[in-house]
Order: sequence, then structure tokens, then C-alpha cells
Amino acid sequence: MKRYFITILIMCFVFPVHAISSYKASYDLYAKTDLGNINLGTAEYELIVSNNTYFFTSNAKTNKMWSALYDYSIDEMSIGLIKDKALIGDYYKISENEGNLTNNNYEIQMYPNEGYVSLNNEVLVNGFTKSNLKELSDSELIINAIGSGNRDEIKFTGSQALDYDIPSYEKDLANREELIEVLSKPSLEVNSVDIVDALSVYLHISNDIQKNLNKKVFIYQVVDKKGITQREFTLKGFETISINNKDLETIKIICPEFGLIFNISKDHNFMPVMIKKINGKTHYQLILRDFLG
Repeated sequence: MKRYFITILIMCFVFPVHAISSYKASYDLYAKTDLGNINLGTAEYELIVSNNTYFFTSNAKTNKMWSALYDYSIDEMSIGLIKDKALIGDYYKISENEGNLTNNNYEIQMYPNEGYVSLNNEVLVNGFTKSNLKELSDSELIINAIGSGNRDEIKFTGSQALDYDIPSYEKDLANREELIEVLSKPSLEVNSVDIVDALSVYLHISNDIQKNLNKKVFIYQVVDKKGITQREFTLKGFETISINNKDLETIKIICPEFGLIFNISKDHNFMPVMIKKINGKTHYQLILRDFLG
């Protein structure tokens, strides 16, 4: 039976504070299909903490027997520093494949002190690299500039330049190359240390929840190939779940924008023991099988 306790203050008396530490865990991978909720494969998570550096990896794949029905695999890597009990992201890499299609295959480097991140070694601004911007039409560049607050950087040419009855995106652009340079400049605030990737966010929550036991909502700047988006992770309270015929007292956390629900456990380094994720039309679930920490 599931039990919920909304008052997070109780955590102060239940959960002593720990620093993140190395561990290794394996999970059963389930997916909702037309045949029901099926155990399609396995997943592995491993965290190595050494010399004020963390090295966090995960991988999941479907078993060969299910590959004809659903062939899926994902590998992630997140590397960062631990400074004054804070986690500072440095590098993230993902390779995700579904059947013969590659959904994601990129790497991100984070430079919070310099105020920018890069995607595949190119500066990433508002979801675009310089190469991406060069592929846009003039109309798309104009719309991007207006949307990012760079309207004053746009220069038009021709007889339509001063015709206010014509929409900006229908006019001829006079400074295409200069505008691309402006739009490709870093736009992050300096010392944006709250930048996290899709994998390290579990570490940040594990670390931050122990330092801020009374908080109910944690906000992070999550980076991916589309750019940086602010996301809220809300603690819904305590929930008792059963795994391998054993009841575990957990904290349930949700992020609706990510289609993500997961449960963390004090007895498992405050790391997830159950993860539910919506990825497109597919509903995944990871359930802890083994833990070594």
C-alpha cells in the first residue's frame, strides 16, 4: 500500500545528510506496449566519485528477443566537479538509437564561469549553433533575432526596408553574416553553475535535497541539444513502494515538462530506485534490481 506524507519537514528527522558517493545499480527496463507492460531489457547506472570529480554513466538496451518488436538503446555520460559541496557540470554525451534511427547523438561541454555551453564543439545559443544558423533562411533568421531580443541588430535592404505594412520576416535581409555572428554569441549569465544535463540532474537532486531538507521545489537549468530550459522538480512527499518483495520508503519527485516521475531512497544514496519516463509515444519504467554502494 502506498503512503504519502506531504510535510517535507519530517525529512529533517528521518534522513541524515550524506555526500554523494560512488555506487553501481542495475534496473529492469519496462515499456508499455500493445501487449501490455513488458520487461524489454536492462539498464545500468554507475557513479564514480574521486578527487573532487564525478563520473556518471548510464546505459539501457532491449533484449535480443524483443528487438523485432522494439529495438532501443541509450548510452549517457556526465562528468563534473565537486566544489564546496556543490556539483558543477562539465561534460555530457548521449547516444540514443531506436531501431535503425538515431534519435540523439551529441556531446555538450559546459562553461558556467565563461557563460556558455557548446554542442559538438560549437557554441550553443537558444538551441542553435553557428552551423545551424547558416542553414536558416533569411526569414527564419529574422524571426530568430526578434524572438531572442535582437531586433535592433536586423538591417533590411531594398525598397521594402521602410515599409511598415510588410512583415519583417518578408523583407530582404541586408546583414545576414553579421546577424549570424550576433545570434551565435554566448548568452548565458556568468557563473551559471545551476546548469545540469539530463543525467546529472539525478545527482544534483540527491545532493541538494540533503542540503535543503525543507524545500519542496528544486529548479535547474537543464541543457540538451535544443538549448537550456528551466525545469522544476517537485517533491510530492514520501511513498512506500515494493521492489523485489521489499518495501522501500522513498521520496517521490515529478517533472511534468520532462514527462518524468522517479523515487529516491535514503538507503540507496538518495538515488532513483524507480524511474518512469515518457519518451514520445513510449512509456518507460526502470525498477531497481541490484544496488552496490
